[in-house]
Amino acid sequence: MKLIVFSGLPGTGKSALAEALGRHLSIPVFTKDWLEATLVRSEMIPSNPDKPLGSAGYQLLTTLTERQLKLGQSAILDSVARPQPIREIWYRLAQEYGAKWRAIQCICSDESFHRTQLEKRERNIPGWYEVSWSDVEQLRRHYLPWEGERLSVDMMNPFEINLASVIKYCE
Repeated sequence: MKLIVFSGLPGTGKSALAEALGRHLSIPVFTKDWLEATLVRSEMIPSNPDKPLGSAGYQLLTTLTERQLKLGQSAILDSVARPQPIREIWYRLAQEYGAKWRAIQCICSDESFHRTQLEKRERNIPGWYEVSWSDVEQLRRHYLPWEGERLSVDMMNPFEINLASVIKYCE
């Protein structure tokens, strides 16, 4: 049983790698943006400004993860995972249920390339918006690098090379 977390700024290849790994290992992938889009479509946007939609997304990811682990099944999480406390909660869940913990930080070492890739991507998540470069810049100011064991993959490498590294790290 494994708990695999893909983290990083928007547009760094998290979702593509998470989905490819999920197909390869036959593990479900839970993506924060898809969960939050469902809340928006269901008109369940929180009315409390102190608890933004992102908090609900993290709570849903945590609930789905714990359910999978209780069943003795693996999970892959796809999220910016910006707040340190959510990373710690997920790590503790892996420990509590005896799951192998794998954290993968997706980066892009070339800002110009990152911006170009972000601006041309289309995720087509029903009811959700495409992230802008200004969103990335805002997140970057508050994003903390991962501590502890993790694999870091750079979007500047070919996708196939990053995927091979991720598979090797997770198998």
